[in-house]
Amino acid sequence: MRRSFPVSAIIFILSVTVATIALLGMSLSIVDVELTRSVLLTAVVLGLASLALEFIDFPLVIGGETSFSTVAYMAMVFMLPYPIAAIVGMATVIIADLRNRKQILSILFNASNFGLTFGLTGLIWYLVYGNIPVTEAPATLWTLLVVVAMVLAFYTINVLLTDVALALIGNRSFKYIWLTNDTPVTLPFICLEVVGVLLAVVWETVPALAPLLVIPAVTTFIAFEMIHRLQRQTQEALIAMADAIDRRDPYTADHSRRVAELSMQIAEVHGLNERDLERLRVAARVHDIGKIGIGNEVLHKDGKLTDEEWEQMKSHPVIGEQLLRPYSQFRHETSIVRSHHERWDGKGYPDGLVGARIPLASRIIAVADTYDAMTSSRPYRDGLPRQVAIEEIRNGALTQFDPQVVGSFLQLVDKWSKVRSINTEHDHETSSERATATASS
Repeated sequence: MRRSFPVSAIIFILSVTVATIALLGMSLSIVDVELTRSVLLTAVVLGLASLALEFIDFPLVIGGETSFSTVAYMAMVFMLPYPIAAIVGMATVIIADLRNRKQILSILFNASNFGLTFGLTGLIWYLVYGNIPVTEAPATLWTLLVVVAMVLAFYTINVLLTDVALALIGNRSFKYIWLTNDTPVTLPFICLEVVGVLLAVVWETVPALAPLLVIPAVTTFIAFEMIHRLQRQTQEALIAMADAIDRRDPYTADHSRRVAELSMQIAEVHGLNERDLERLRVAARVHDIGKIGIGNEVLHKDGKLTDEEWEQMKSHPVIGEQLLRPYSQFRHETSIVRSHHERWDGKGYPDGLVGARIPLASRIIAVADTYDAMTSSRPYRDGLPRQVAIEEIRNGALTQFDPQVVGSFLQLVDKWSKVRSINTEHDHETSSERATATASS
């Protein structure tokens, strides 16, 4: 699925592009850059190295990725005259993005992000020391402070631009993006930058020692991999727990899986982007995880619940939120799970949210959850026929459900009907052919 960019995100991307062009244009007109054979050779070697390292990447939770290329990029800033590093970095990311067949706006943003990050970071060194190599700078505390400022600037500018873009594209808060995407990998990312600085120093002084930098680089690789694996394993463990809760009752076995599948189909019709679809899928898979705190005598009761029992049952979205809250990668899912029993008219629980104040993913899960519940059999009743359940969903628009989500659900139902009609027609034709063949024989 191709990601659609909101107008605000497009304006931001174009603004970053204009700022990058302005910075590099002014720099090239002011700075006298001497493109010697040594400079060109260094640019080619570091460009090829960064391009190769671009493919050793780590996907982040919300979007984007980080890679080992940070080592080569940081070395560029110190080894190439200003602003050549920014130009080489932009060329590298454009080639990598074209190879990965990314959208034009994504390529434009990534290239501009790199150009601005490299440009502003390198500008710090140029304003203090000009275009001298790092090894020729005075060995003073001031030089150390300049290098530290450049490391922090590289991280801050890159992360700031990326997270603002993701927030605008996904309609999420900048704080949420930063806490979920960047906080867990901040230290390893800065370690890669430091290795890049060391690479520049070693390359200019004792090139034979450069292979030793593989040790801290590999250590950082392991740190990234452990973080990513821990996040994945945590997600899998919580999904397994949700499935176990479903299996407590044979009549609700695989309920969460079915709700997740239907939610995804509705969301695709509704036009959610890839990252929102993934967040929805995870939230739907664990939406009933809070039922672990509900006793079997309430959860499996055949008859009508008493007022006290109903209050217990209504607590499961809050319990689910409390279970997910300690895990940073589930920050977005916590609000979705908490709100999946809210109603469009404000008569739901636990917070009585009204209309668009309910997270969109929660509104989608509410429709899928209700449909699955109505069509599933229980010990005390048979499941409703599909068409009856569809009419109940239709009638619940503007009261229980978001009318636009219901519209997407009904479009999905139309697709189901078309598929059934095609299959039925095909079966009929096949049966007729068989009957004709039998008669002929």
